[in-house]
Amino acid sequence: MLTNDVPDALSFSLLGPVRAWRGNAEIALGSRQQRTTLATLLLREGVAATLDELVAGIWGDEAPRSAATTIRTYVSRLRAVLVTDCVESVGGGYALRLAGDALDVVLFRRHATRAAEAARRGDSRTVIVEQSAALQLWRGQPLAGALGPYVQGQRTQLQQLGIAARIGLLGAQVRLGLYPEVLPELTAMAAAHPLWEDVQALHVTALYGSGRAAEALEQYQRARRALVDELGMEPGARLSAVHRRILAGDPSLAAVSATPVRRNVPRPAAVVRGRHHARIFRGQIVA
Repeated sequence: MLTNDVPDALSFSLLGPVRAWRGNAEIALGSRQQRTTLATLLLREGVAATLDELVAGIWGDEAPRSAATTIRTYVSRLRAVLVTDCVESVGGGYALRLAGDALDVVLFRRHATRAAEAARRGDSRTVIVEQSAALQLWRGQPLAGALGPYVQGQRTQLQQLGIAARIGLLGAQVRLGLYPEVLPELTAMAAAHPLWEDVQALHVTALYGSGRAAEALEQYQRARRALVDELGMEPGARLSAVHRRILAGDPSLAAVSATPVRRNVPRPAAVVRGRHHARIFRGQIVA
């Protein structure tokens, strides 16, 4: 759950089931369509949605005649359970205005942006800290419990952002030579997604860095065959470069970090609590 320093502050989670809290108390959000209305407004991050957009987002081409009236009812009920005026009427539609740390999606993007900036600087340790904080916010499939074409499109985008964050974290760990830590996950990911060249390159590197050069070369050949057989193309620049460096015996490829990365990852301003944070995307990765 998300918590804020203000005892009665609202907070919302979309990186898992659609949920809301006032302070530490969870709010009952009603039916799936009502949750979907809330999720849609939250995803727009303060940008107003017209009634037509809300109707199309929830029902698509199968909207009932009473859809607009039903949306008004959902909004009225949400205002009642949220006990706030954060859901504003704007030009015949609605907008949900929140503080910047009240929504887990916003926090996730904030940490992911910091990680990307650190990656551009070559600061792998900060990448690990920020991506770890970003991934701690995930609690399963995003937008679980919500439905409709708009939510489905947003769910796919969020899954892709989460996958990118996970690969970014693994890449930073590989660059620091943390091979034993990442090898089991990379082995599983590479087997599940043989056409993901970034993952294959990281897996080959981690094998080589772990002193398993023969296995690294075998994995490269498996990845190459999959690319040729499935896509009709040779490996790209990154995977090919790793292969060349292994053949050349590049010692820097097997350099192991002497200084451990800090494990007490800083907590974001509003954080997900609970004992069951999912290791994200196990069985949920989409190609």
